[in-house]
Amino acid sequence: MEIAFRILGRTSLRTADGFVVNWGKPKERAVLAVLLFHAGRPVSVRTLVNWVWSDEGPSNPQSTLQTHIARIRSALHDAGLPGVITNVEREYRLEVDRSLIDFFASSELARKAKSAALQASPDVEQACALYEEAISLWIGEPLADLESDLACDRRRVVVRDHYLPVMNGLLYSLGKLHRYEEMLAHLNEIQPEHDLDVMLARHRLVALYGLRKRVEAVSYYVDVRRRIQAELADGSEKELWTLHEELRQQHAQRAVSVQPGPRPQYLPHSVDAFTGHTDLLAELSNLVLPHPSPKLISLDGPPGVGKTTLAVHWASSVRERFPDGYWFASLDGVAHGPRVEAAQVVKDLLAEFGVAADAIPSLEARTARLRELLANRRMLVVLDNVEDTDHVRSLLPALSNCVVLMTSRTRLSELAVRHRARCLTVEPLGRDDTVAWLGHRLGRRADPAVVGRLAELAGGMPLAMALIGEQVAAQPGRSIDDVVRVLASGRALLSLGDGSSCSIRTAFELSYRNLSAEQKRLFRLLGLHPVREVSLDIVAALAGVEREEARQLVDSLVWTRLVDATDGDRYRMHDLLRQYAAECAERDEGPAERASAVHRLISWYMGTVHNADRRVVGFREEVPMLPLPPGVRPRDFVDEDDVARWCLEEENALVAVIQHVAGPEHVWRLANAVGELLLRYSRTDSVIAVMEAGAAAARMCGEISELVDTLQNLGFVHLNARYDHQTAERCIREAREIFGDRDDPETLAVLLRNEASCLRGAHNVPRAVELYEQALALAVTDDTRAGILHRLGEVCGRGGRLDEAAAYLYEGLHVREKLADTKGQGDSRLALAQLAYDLGDSLSASGSAHLAAGLFQQAHYRPGEASALTLLGAVTRDRGDLDTARHYATRAIELARGDRRREGEAHDLLGQVEWKAGELDVAVEQWEMAFAAFRDIGDDRADAIAAHLDELGSFGQPAVPQSRPEYKTGSQERSEILRDLE
Repeated sequence: MEIAFRILGRTSLRTADGFVVNWGKPKERAVLAVLLFHAGRPVSVRTLVNWVWSDEGPSNPQSTLQTHIARIRSALHDAGLPGVITNVEREYRLEVDRSLIDFFASSELARKAKSAALQASPDVEQACALYEEAISLWIGEPLADLESDLACDRRRVVVRDHYLPVMNGLLYSLGKLHRYEEMLAHLNEIQPEHDLDVMLARHRLVALYGLRKRVEAVSYYVDVRRRIQAELADGSEKELWTLHEELRQQHAQRAVSVQPGPRPQYLPHSVDAFTGHTDLLAELSNLVLPHPSPKLISLDGPPGVGKTTLAVHWASSVRERFPDGYWFASLDGVAHGPRVEAAQVVKDLLAEFGVAADAIPSLEARTARLRELLANRRMLVVLDNVEDTDHVRSLLPALSNCVVLMTSRTRLSELAVRHRARCLTVEPLGRDDTVAWLGHRLGRRADPAVVGRLAELAGGMPLAMALIGEQVAAQPGRSIDDVVRVLASGRALLSLGDGSSCSIRTAFELSYRNLSAEQKRLFRLLGLHPVREVSLDIVAALAGVEREEARQLVDSLVWTRLVDATDGDRYRMHDLLRQYAAECAERDEGPAERASAVHRLISWYMGTVHNADRRVVGFREEVPMLPLPPGVRPRDFVDEDDVARWCLEEENALVAVIQHVAGPEHVWRLANAVGELLLRYSRTDSVIAVMEAGAAAARMCGEISELVDTLQNLGFVHLNARYDHQTAERCIREAREIFGDRDDPETLAVLLRNEASCLRGAHNVPRAVELYEQALALAVTDDTRAGILHRLGEVCGRGGRLDEAAAYLYEGLHVREKLADTKGQGDSRLALAQLAYDLGDSLSASGSAHLAAGLFQQAHYRPGEASALTLLGAVTRDRGDLDTARHYATRAIELARGDRRREGEAHDLLGQVEWKAGELDVAVEQWEMAFAAFRDIGDDRADAIAAHLDELGSFGQPAVPQSRPEYKTGSQERSEILRDLE
């Protein structure tokens, strides 16, 4: 179960690196704990104050809570977590799936466990597993970040009504399964706090008698019965007396019976510094009771993931549970030599019992004799490197009374279906475990940054980790930095250990060799894709087959553990396996087939990007496409939401394909369309990367018009998303030089438009208007005309020509409405809202800004929505509605993340709101963030903010960048606000 929030202990948030406890400030963690505990229900301001504050609470609770809520929203956004906090009529509500919260997830697991235990044919093992999962979520004192009297009272109720019933259910199930040691472990942990709880006392007596600890059981019973009589005097000791008499009569103390004769005792040496797989080890131990019953367990996973090491480590830790012996055999199912057959295993195990197999003529007779010998023994048998179910099928009857643990590179599903085996998958270690292991292995030479880079290279693959550690240890005179440099180049890591049987390449080669011809081909072709995760559509395009055939093929690779399946028909391959697959493609795939597969892949992306582009900006001139190869079926899109999901899902793949796979004739066609799409979703770094690649490709192919367009678009992005005027001007100047005096009015119009957009400051308004008007006269397409009209309106507004500004903006809006350009309409509505606000018409400003926000939301254009909400925040601030203004500003900060200009504007607004609300410390904090954002992009608004912060004593001697007097927006207004408040 995937938990995102914890309140059973400290209030924790799940991030990509695990749960974070020390996020935010204590009161923020406390407020979130209350909202999570009441998830889906409204919580009044008064209730929140009573839960969170031990004293009288803040002087302005509404304002204080607004600040905490704003920071909580930011924390949730930063962690990528779901959940929306709404505020209606002084009540807050957290809308989130309750199954993501540990408290509610534990309750649901307990409900399912109780149902399994009470059904007509009780499934005690299932109930126990569910109770164990439920109790594992209680990692600490519930609601631990809350200290008020109300919280303490509620905490006691939660323990009484939720924790103890779950624990009692678990203890009852463990008792039914005779897992008495685990019962005692749980009781020793919780009973000191509940030492007179009769139910827990009953469970302890059951466990002690189950473990034949009769003397200890009697002593405990006498003591607890006396205390219950003295301290509770409620008659509950009679219930305890009845149980004790039953147990005393049922259980006689006797020693564990151990069969006489030889006891096989062989396990390979277990590693000293075993790291990770804590949950998997616990699951194995839970499957094998202290008094084990026969069971089949399989560990599967990709080559090099550490299946054998894990199996040996676990077997060594539980061998005391097997008084009749434990034994390990490698079956070499996937190895250079012939595999060890079941008949040899029978012969070797008979020899361990002193039986000469040669004296028993047939395999059937030998198997029967071995089964006889194992019939009354509790024994553990580890079968390593099983090729498939057929490999061990004839051996299983002889081992039917044993606990058998197998490792395999293939999922042994038939054993799960026919013999109820438990199949567990060993996955690569997480980053923290990888770093810990490498740090321990490298010792004093382990610089954290270098160890982190080595961990990335190893990707949690224990074989790679071991080889890296040996590579460093074997060369004490060589710096680890140099080792990292070499290993990070090409496929050097695959070659570690070459010439031995334990190299990464050899481990992968053995699995590859066992694939069918069709599987080998698909495995090789997957190595041609530049990123680790691909969709089923891409698999089909690479292989040149229909989608369902591709699904069957790639699913077969999932069963061999060379590929992992993820949600949404997507598949992931470990980076080292992908490198090896690419190597196999170069070695085993002919150049013509490689080229065809890459051509199909690029064509699929081109067709899909084209469909996405047409769905979103179908009114623009389309880039000429190349014919699709036979059988390539690009993805279609239902609406803009569908496009947005796909673009964000495939962002890394799109950039990598353009930069590393596609040929120049495809790159220049892809770059601008991909850039346009990703720019809508604020993926500025990716946009610049693909456009730079597109410009280089257009230059290489001699596509002058496309080169000019790409350079212009690149300049536009640097100007409007990075706020890097110098780079923008360089790109646009180069585009103009390349264009020369060509007869292309449309391109010239765009060039003039972009040149005008680079002109800054009020003194340049006349020249900018002149250039825009020249561009408008040349523009051919409605889309270009609309953009120029929009910019004319903006520049006229800056120059005080407000009537002209409104006329241009409305004319541009009408064109964009005709084009059904959702984002463009949002831009127009926002500019009209700003114009109305500058004219003092707050009602019109609010209406237009609301329309703009809705249009931007529909177009998934977060920066535009952030600007619209910032303007709405300013309007509501001016009205004195500080709560609503705070809400708008906080949401704008979330949406603007990554866009430093918009971040600065939203933080600046929130600072003004908090200052008016009397939250001076919070205001200063917001202005500090606004200063940092404006400073990063060289915006002179940083000067004004820094000056005010200096006056307020926030900065000592602030390092203020050189003033840029042409950018004065907001500084005068800020000065007036502060003067009014002083």
